[in-house]
Amino acid sequence: MNNLPSDISLLVVEDNAFQRKVLMHQIQALGYRVPLEAADGEAALALCQQQQVDILLCDLRMPGMDGMALLRRLSLNGFRGGIILVSALEEDVVEAVRRMSDAYGLRVLGRLDKPASLGRLAELLASWAPDDSRQQAGTGPLIEAADLARALALGEIVPWYQPKVSLATGEWLGVEALARWQHPTLGIIAPARFIPLAEESGLIDPLTEHLIEQGLRDLEGWLAASSTIRLSMNLSSVSLVEGDLCDRLLALCESRGIAPELITLEVTESAFVKDLGQSLERLSRLRMHGFGLSIDDFGTGYSSMQQLNQLPFTELKLDRSFVDRCHEDPVRLAIIESTLILAHKIGLKSVAEGVEDEGTWDQLARLGCDECQGYYVGHPMPRDQLALWHSRWRATGPVPRA
Repeated sequence: MNNLPSDISLLVVEDNAFQRKVLMHQIQALGYRVPLEAADGEAALALCQQQQVDILLCDLRMPGMDGMALLRRLSLNGFRGGIILVSALEEDVVEAVRRMSDAYGLRVLGRLDKPASLGRLAELLASWAPDDSRQQAGTGPLIEAADLARALALGEIVPWYQPKVSLATGEWLGVEALARWQHPTLGIIAPARFIPLAEESGLIDPLTEHLIEQGLRDLEGWLAASSTIRLSMNLSSVSLVEGDLCDRLLALCESRGIAPELITLEVTESAFVKDLGQSLERLSRLRMHGFGLSIDDFGTGYSSMQQLNQLPFTELKLDRSFVDRCHEDPVRLAIIESTLILAHKIGLKSVAEGVEDEGTWDQLARLGCDECQGYYVGHPMPRDQLALWHSRWRATGPVPRA
């Protein structure tokens, strides 16, 4: 449920004083409280560090710190509000900024042209809702390796699960496990804040094993309740080329009576750059024992086709930067259509991530994509919320296509 307009904190970042005042007047006319204002990126960044901002309306072309630099800095600071890109620039430029924002983990609500349409402004503002799964402490103390080690020892890092469903039938097929740090004072911290630290500090292997153990424990419970779903888990590039991951996975599965065929391990394309030989060895061994392998963020790496040719994948995962609003973008649509044809021809299951609206769902279903995940289906959530989500999804989910 959206907050009432009077509860939402907004910040207008625009170097043109007249345009800034017009936009602020429109926001107030829609019933929102008086927004904060900033004439440049530096001032906006300072305001975001001093107080909560729910929605930031950001001009792109500004002197000094422009909109793109501001977005990058906000990402580094863990900003988790909604962002509206306000610009008169060409569509391809604004679209590139949107994709950049996605890559930075920012939540873009959409684009607002200049001069702003009151109806479009109202639509974008109303589309925002707080998302607990994305909250993290961006302005809190610096997280250090000792903090992360303590969190692992105390069990503060846990898997949240995002449902994956069939685009043909709407059936719940599986979940992707996504790490969340339940910090006692900073709240929920998303993995972008601590996974790189874990890799740099040598904590990635114990963190990965910790999450795998919890994921398999939960999967064992679902299987005991006659819920035959599959579990997807992400592998760090460090874990892929170091340690005895395959043997440890096999031992954990055997101890819980779980068939490796129910586990899919997701690996990003960039993971293969470091050591292709070791990657081939490790991935081939995992496939030999029955584990599924997914090439994550397909199309964003340096040599997608080469990886498909060389490595034993079973699943191709379409990156959200292509999936989001693909029904509105002929270029994205062409990329997705050709990718799905490729996946079907070489026998790979196709999964789309970042499905956030009905139009995208319908388009992917028409093109024959196998599975999807995204906010339209369900947000990442703690294990104990999945049953309620499933009950609601069965009651209100999309009607299967004939």
